[in-house]
Amino acid sequence: MRTALRHHRTRFGSGKPKPCLLALHCRLAHLPWLPGLDIRLDQPANEDALNTKITRRGVPFSPEVAHLVSRMPVVDEYRESMLRLQGLWDSLSMLGQMSGTVPDIGNTRSEFQTLTDTLLDSLARSLLANAVQQMRGQAQVAIDILVRNLFERTADVGFLSSDSDLVAFTGSADDNAPRREAIEARFHDYVAKYSVYDDIVVLDTRGQVLARLDRQVQATSCHEPWLAQAAQASSYVERFGPCTLMDGRTALLFAQAIRSERGVAGVLCLSFRFDDEMQGIFSQLRDPSGRSVITLVDADRRVVASSDPWQLPLGARLPGDAGASDHQRLRFAGRDYLCVNTAATGYEGYLGPGWRASVLVSIELAFEDTLDADASQRDQAIDGLVGALDTHELFAEELHRIPRHAARIQRDLSRVLWNGRLRPAAQAAAGGGGSDFAGTLLREVGNTGEQIRLLFAQATGNLHRSALGAVFDTARARARLAVDIMDRNLYERANDCRWWALNGEMRQQLALPPEKRDGARAAAVLQNINRLYTVYSLLLLFDAQGLVVAVSQPGAQDWVGRRVEATWLQPTLALRDGQAFVMSGHQPSPLYADAPTYVYTAAVLPPGGGSALGGIAIVFDGTPQFAAMLHDVLPTTADGRPVPGSSALFVTRSGQVVASTDARWAVGGAAPLQPQALSRGQAMSTVIDIDGVAHAASFSMSGGYREYHANPQCPGDDVAALVLMRLGQRLPQLDAAVPAFVPPPAPRNASNDAAQEIASFVAGGQWLGLPVGQVHTALEHPRIAALPGMPAHVLGMLPFEGRMIMAIDLGALRGGRTAPLDAPVIVVHTTGGQRMALRVQELGPVFMAASADLQPVALGGLGGHGSAGHGDKLVRSDGQMLTLLDAERLYGLCGLAA
Repeated sequence: MRTALRHHRTRFGSGKPKPCLLALHCRLAHLPWLPGLDIRLDQPANEDALNTKITRRGVPFSPEVAHLVSRMPVVDEYRESMLRLQGLWDSLSMLGQMSGTVPDIGNTRSEFQTLTDTLLDSLARSLLANAVQQMRGQAQVAIDILVRNLFERTADVGFLSSDSDLVAFTGSADDNAPRREAIEARFHDYVAKYSVYDDIVVLDTRGQVLARLDRQVQATSCHEPWLAQAAQASSYVERFGPCTLMDGRTALLFAQAIRSERGVAGVLCLSFRFDDEMQGIFSQLRDPSGRSVITLVDADRRVVASSDPWQLPLGARLPGDAGASDHQRLRFAGRDYLCVNTAATGYEGYLGPGWRASVLVSIELAFEDTLDADASQRDQAIDGLVGALDTHELFAEELHRIPRHAARIQRDLSRVLWNGRLRPAAQAAAGGGGSDFAGTLLREVGNTGEQIRLLFAQATGNLHRSALGAVFDTARARARLAVDIMDRNLYERANDCRWWALNGEMRQQLALPPEKRDGARAAAVLQNINRLYTVYSLLLLFDAQGLVVAVSQPGAQDWVGRRVEATWLQPTLALRDGQAFVMSGHQPSPLYADAPTYVYTAAVLPPGGGSALGGIAIVFDGTPQFAAMLHDVLPTTADGRPVPGSSALFVTRSGQVVASTDARWAVGGAAPLQPQALSRGQAMSTVIDIDGVAHAASFSMSGGYREYHANPQCPGDDVAALVLMRLGQRLPQLDAAVPAFVPPPAPRNASNDAAQEIASFVAGGQWLGLPVGQVHTALEHPRIAALPGMPAHVLGMLPFEGRMIMAIDLGALRGGRTAPLDAPVIVVHTTGGQRMALRVQELGPVFMAASADLQPVALGGLGGHGSAGHGDKLVRSDGQMLTLLDAERLYGLCGLAA
């Protein structure tokens, strides 16, 4: 026995007995030795259930987390706390069984062991799921943003390869410096509007460079296979890797044949600023702590882009499965990482170069808490939700069972202690000073039970906070993705109108008198552009008087010859700078069937500058394009379907809906929240109630992209992305908990004082009590058989010691609220031996009250809520009041008297 206690003292981290056990340790000499007693303290509670799990540090964990728990500080902290309590619990259980003081504590101890294992495993799996979800969000944003950007490049190379000036230059046999300088100046004009390119190169059919934007590059020819492929292909060719055309550096190129009336005249190559773009994406996605490394990998798992080349250098080959979509653990350069891979969602059927995004976090850091402004704001929103929501829609049933199981353990423990305090004979059975020993043991069991309750309450609260935090993190990541997609998309629209205003054919047509214009030629250019750029419903070319010269859609021919009446017309014609553009508000437009959308315009200027010859207007097909953006960012389940109850919206600062996935908020109507106070690029998270249901709401305000809307000031037409995720219905507000009753000081000499020993409990929201001599025991989950046609306070009959006795809900009898079905049931008896069972809300202390603490009550009746009955007594202590009842009167008032 002494060996066992020394073992458990060691588990507390000290070779010195804890003060709370010192008295028990000294009492061991008074206990009889029980020969043949076999106590196995470390035996698992349910071995069959643990066979599928892996034991780590004495705790069974699910296989997916067993190898990670040593890196989870929170799990380790709770495990240590649980083991310390388990050590104390084992000692108390053993002493209780040997002394007979609390012989049934072993069952509660087994439940504690089972719940401990479940809780720690759930906590570990929750931490892993949250980490993986956050990493997957980073990876998905990284690859999807890039793919959408590259999709625009596939259209750019098609448009520019058909430019009339470029076709004329490439098809000409003349080789003179002025023509080359003119076309290169044209390239500078294009790149001034599209800063995503670092070079534009024109080659002839033999691979010789005819002109290029970047004259610092020395290469004058290229004969690599991809160039011949581009010359022969009917569409573009995409190529990534080291390239002789770029002096051997790695480049992402888009190439397409330049075709004249005589056939292929050459090849146009656009060099995308890949490194620059990826650093921009990485800087937005990198977490403030710098734990994660975001990479793009090709089909061979070789790194083509890295947010941290010191950890994961370019060209390095990552181990693992290239097609794995779930998380995996991998080892690279002697370091263990948690890794998540995601493929591109795709856009308009384009999936990019076939790369995947991989996010890696060192396992040493993956599960550490990080603090940032967004997390702090999120945590403030969550604080008021724990315990206030019906979260069955969000959390697995296992998470809901844990607090219920913990509450049952606490109730069972309270019952055991209550019954133990009711057994003075059992307390004295230990011999000299045995009652002192029993009292000490019961106090220690009670203290341990309270520690268990607090620990489980804290742990389950953290589990719920963690799960709710994951929802908010998902909403925040999706809102950021939505606004990034929108900013980049509208950046392209602002650039497109200025690109196309440089087209030589359209300049030429507008420079002619109206009667000499060939509208069909201009329309052909517009139709070709609209075929390449499918995000527009209509393109228009208008002259300096605002008359429409050509349109891109045959169905809009009735606009030709009409004057455009729009607020953007005069500002467009007043432009004198080829870098300037005009953007309408998001408002109904006759060019878009009176539906709201954006119209972007640019002036068509003469080559030497001066007044506008006219302009080009491009009508964004906002309804399906915004809908597609929002649909792509909706949070999804494991099978790829949108999470039920989630919504995404684009909203102006004033709260007007620009687009929505939810019919409750129509375009042009009011959004459920306004982002008025947000600065450019700022995000916020909060909780809002919609139709009685709490939602996580995350806003992300437009911050612009590159030079588009780069002004840090806040224009009124800014748009924010709002993502809503359903959390659950608000639970009905519970009645305030009854404050704990603190008994009055025990009388110094109970034998000389008319003292009363009282067993207390709560019923109907009030503290009540009965003399200990009238209370038999508290039962564990008794089976009560209901009786038809009985009053509401009569629960039915239950078997007890070979007899059937009546069960009463004491709270209902007194006119207060009823007790829950799993509430304690106590058996009381009269002096004549009659018995009855009382269901109460909770059990309280068993204490000794001096006669001075007992005050008779002469008025009122038992049936009145909040009143004491005639003959009842009041116990006052520290401002609180307890009503002392009498079993004889209870028996009679319930109609049970003989």
